Amino acid sequence: MRLVFIEWLDSIGCASNWSSLDGSRADPLICRSVGWLLHDTDACKVVVPHITNIADDGVTPQGCGDMTIPTCAVTRMVDLTDPSDITVAR
Repeated sequence: MRLVFIEWLDSIGCASNWSSLDGSRADPLICRSVGWLLHDTDACKVVVPHITNIADDGVTPQGCGDMTIPTCAVTRMVDLTDPSDITVAR
């Protein structure tokens, strides 16, 4: 898996009550995420910021906090490092 920084555009809204339309925001939010790229397709990117040990120690790898981002919303994606360079203390 690749460790990546992803910059992406997100929707804003969903007010919980009635409000004036004059103050509505007209621009999408610029969001930034860092994590392990689990899926990378033409439709979406799935990034997982928290994973268990990826070494083969008999434990099935697990992840937490996964985020699915539509590829059309991604404005930038940068590889951060080679995961094989990362050592995990035991």
